[in-house]
Amino acid sequence: MSKGLYYIVKLIINIQKLGKGGTSFPGKFALSRKPDVLANFTLPDNRVFISGTNGKTSTANSLAKLFEQTGRKITHNAEGANMLQGITTTFFQKANSKYQIKSDHLIIEIDELTMPLVFKYVSPKSLIITNLFDDQIDRYGGKWALAKTLSEQLPKDITLYINGDDPTLIWLCQQLKPRKVIYFGLRKTELQKNKIDSSSNQEICPRCQRELHYEKNFYDSIGKFSCDCGFKSHELDYEAKDIDLENGSFNVNEQIYHMPYQQIYLIYNMLAVIAYASENGIKTKQISESLSQKINIAGRFEYLDFNEKQAWLNLVKNPAGLNQSLDFLDRELIKLEDMSANIFIAFNNKPADGLDTSWIKQSNFNLLKKQSVHKIYLAGDLKDEMAKVFSDLNFDKNKIVMIEHVEDIIKTEKQNSYQNYFISNFTMLNEVRNAIVK
Repeated sequence: MSKGLYYIVKLIINIQKLGKGGTSFPGKFALSRKPDVLANFTLPDNRVFISGTNGKTSTANSLAKLFEQTGRKITHNAEGANMLQGITTTFFQKANSKYQIKSDHLIIEIDELTMPLVFKYVSPKSLIITNLFDDQIDRYGGKWALAKTLSEQLPKDITLYINGDDPTLIWLCQQLKPRKVIYFGLRKTELQKNKIDSSSNQEICPRCQRELHYEKNFYDSIGKFSCDCGFKSHELDYEAKDIDLENGSFNVNEQIYHMPYQQIYLIYNMLAVIAYASENGIKTKQISESLSQKINIAGRFEYLDFNEKQAWLNLVKNPAGLNQSLDFLDRELIKLEDMSANIFIAFNNKPADGLDTSWIKQSNFNLLKKQSVHKIYLAGDLKDEMAKVFSDLNFDKNKIVMIEHVEDIIKTEKQNSYQNYFISNFTMLNEVRNAIVK
């Protein structure tokens, strides 16, 4: 392998450090010169890739932090560039001139559709998949279409760590038949919900096309399900029990884990880390201590200083994530006094967001119909469509405010004493966050 390309890409990376270049361009350049460049890297024997619709960034970062804290030298795409070009950039950043990455562990977050492109040249030893939900229909074609694609293109010689409460992943695993599978999830006696509550859509059995029966539904399509044909949720290797959302704790194999914030989906992310770390020799106490520490990731359940209080900001991109945000707001708003909170919803439908907008109609905005809500501000390309959603739900029209300039209204609200909550999708996130921290 020519060292010339290596030094050119390294030069591009170093030049970008002086400015604000993206994390993908060096990799894009390398791939334009040598499309199979990933095949030339010598990688650590221990390598895990983390994917899934929701939670892959948080899971990968938590796993990387844990392994670093236990003395492992890791290679990790911490910037979150999880497409082919970004992963290629990460490899160049960490490799020496012989294309060797000398780390103890490779921990790579990877986009779902990018997996076949990378795994064509890089053999993963382990793969964690957090969940598969409908997301960017125009790109993925829906979760079942994505699962079918992955079942045909993922390697079989891997150890697969999957959410055993996700019907899409159970089906994928049955089709793929990997070398080994580790299942994680929640004990069926936990929590109270037992109906599909994220939308009017019912979950269909992929084997016989009949409606799945849920003995317990935790959120979206995740839960304890079964069908008369025999398709059902899987027995678990790592099972969370004694879940206390109010105090943020749960139990796995008689070890108590404390949650940085109280959301059901976070338990699944933490379980993925617990499962992989435990299987790779990290002590339970070390895992518990590390996972109790909050990792600050821009826009991921983030708290930012705002009018002598803290504003809450969360990135959403599909019904599952949005409904979890709305569920959090439901619990928050109940605690507040009348007319004391503002909700900001900033959604675009740029290509990076996904052009399909049907997902906003599959979300439970009725949870925002609270006395404690002062105003609901709508921004972005979809503000008119969002206004119609709230109108159809018979919200008080005096509470719905459409805004053109996010920065101006945020600047104004900083002078007030309301509690503020922000929900944004991908292409609106930087604008909203920058206005908050300015």
